[in-house]
Amino acid sequence: MKQFLLSSLLLFPFCLLKSQSLFTRITDPNNPAVAFANTPASYKGTVWIDLDHDNWPDLFVSQRFLFRNTRDGNFEQITDLNGATGGQIAAGSSWGDLDNDGHPDCITASLTSGVHRNKADNTFALLNDSLPDFTGYSAWDCAIADADNNGRLDLTFVHACCSFHPTAPFPCRLYLQDNDGAFEKVSGYAFTDSTAAYTIPTWSDYDLDGDMDLFIGTGPANNPPGALPDFNYRNLLKETGSFALERLESFPFKVPQDGQTYNFIDYDNDGDLDICLTNYSQAPTRFYLNTDTGYISLSTPFTVTAGHLSNCWGDVDNDGFPDALIAVDGDPNAHFYRNKGDGTFQADQIAGTADNKICGIAMADYDNDGDLDFYTNGATTGRALFRNDSLAGNRHWAQFTLEGVQSNRSAIGAVVRLKANIGGQDVWQIREVSAHNSFQGQNDLRQHFGLGDADAIDSLEVRWPSGTVQTFSGLAYNNFYKLIENEDIDVIVAAMEPNQNINLTVRPNPVNREFEINTNEKITAVQVFDSTGKIASVRCTMLENSARVAFDGNPPAGAYFVRVLLDNGQIATKRVMKF
Repeated sequence: MKQFLLSSLLLFPFCLLKSQSLFTRITDPNNPAVAFANTPASYKGTVWIDLDHDNWPDLFVSQRFLFRNTRDGNFEQITDLNGATGGQIAAGSSWGDLDNDGHPDCITASLTSGVHRNKADNTFALLNDSLPDFTGYSAWDCAIADADNNGRLDLTFVHACCSFHPTAPFPCRLYLQDNDGAFEKVSGYAFTDSTAAYTIPTWSDYDLDGDMDLFIGTGPANNPPGALPDFNYRNLLKETGSFALERLESFPFKVPQDGQTYNFIDYDNDGDLDICLTNYSQAPTRFYLNTDTGYISLSTPFTVTAGHLSNCWGDVDNDGFPDALIAVDGDPNAHFYRNKGDGTFQADQIAGTADNKICGIAMADYDNDGDLDFYTNGATTGRALFRNDSLAGNRHWAQFTLEGVQSNRSAIGAVVRLKANIGGQDVWQIREVSAHNSFQGQNDLRQHFGLGDADAIDSLEVRWPSGTVQTFSGLAYNNFYKLIENEDIDVIVAAMEPNQNINLTVRPNPVNREFEINTNEKITAVQVFDSTGKIASVRCTMLENSARVAFDGNPPAGAYFVRVLLDNGQIATKRVMKF
């Protein structure tokens, strides 16, 4: 079984800003990700993307800035994204492996939008000539998805008419990529053939039927009488066998909006995707609950206000329910709404405050400690990094990196379902791999699950865009996993070394059947799992600061991991070899 060996987590100093925010703001002047000279454009996003496949999320900050994660809490600035332009107040991007060569590429929206191929050396080649009718195209935002499930990623660019660009108004652009890598421009839809104030495009399989659907937030701009319906489409690929879009007419898709960012999340863990839409000044933010009889509108602490831009979702406290971060136009604060797990949200709390107004927010566990952090972008000093230090407590987690084979290499459109017993209840959670799920940006492609007090992942199901479904059971928590389509799952060995405050030893090592664990604290639980994360059956005898462990039966030789939970709440893991 292949293993992916990575550096262990290091201790590192930070210069911190003291505030009342929930996250720790990183202000180290030697960290270029928080100290670089940003552009003045008011509306622009940010993306977490693993550029070098080391399982440490790197960072792209629109309009053009790239930062490599140095695995010690810091970043180094690398060459700016070639061909990413300025010249207007907005800039978005979307990232995925366009040519399936194993290296993430991207598209950018700006005064002159772009297609950028990763050359695998931290530089990019500009490929605008590969798209028909694209020369000089100005876009407000863009999104990547495999719209026709052919294993190749397709491109969407949207243009906001009515004086939001210095260029003449354009319709949106949709390009389908064929199996040879050529792009075909698609027409015949309202959004491809007419102009409007198109703002943020989102591809999501909202009905979980196996194809990705398209939702374009469309601000009303100067169009009377104000708010108008967004441009929302259902993909008919599964119904007809061919890609085609049908505009959605039912509630809530034709409700007048001032649309910005759509997000589809299973906030109540009932097996279907609910909808959050942040609106601009002419409509409040909406939240729609997906029920057996259709959608119903819910009142939440964040649906009472207009002027929202980004809504960004992730299980920040690792309790098994996704939480929301929201950016408000003209506001330097990122607003946090904790999902209480009972169908309601906690009142607004300040997650973090930048030095200027923010618009884009993206989440990732950038320090690989098992909880989600976030980055913001906006005009000049709206760029800021916030680390999650305490919100997750000792609650368990798991993260999954997917790689398509028959499906697109980035696994965009894959749906991951996970079951674990949390708080005495069996809970199913859903995540969708998406290349655009925030205002002009996206979260890390790794799929993060909070597991609360669960002592194992009971079931894991992955539905790939190709239609392949893979299932696994009995996996250990607090692991990074990698899953290649139609192959077994593997543990990525990262942040797996013992806590430096814990003297953890395993003797003998290598082991055969029996071994002893010794620590400087009382051990309350022991878990052993193999290199695929599969929990091994063992018998344990607990002593004061040690435990005697014996494998049941005779499992195969190879690498195993011993994880101990201590009486003080700390967790440590050590690798052992079985012969």
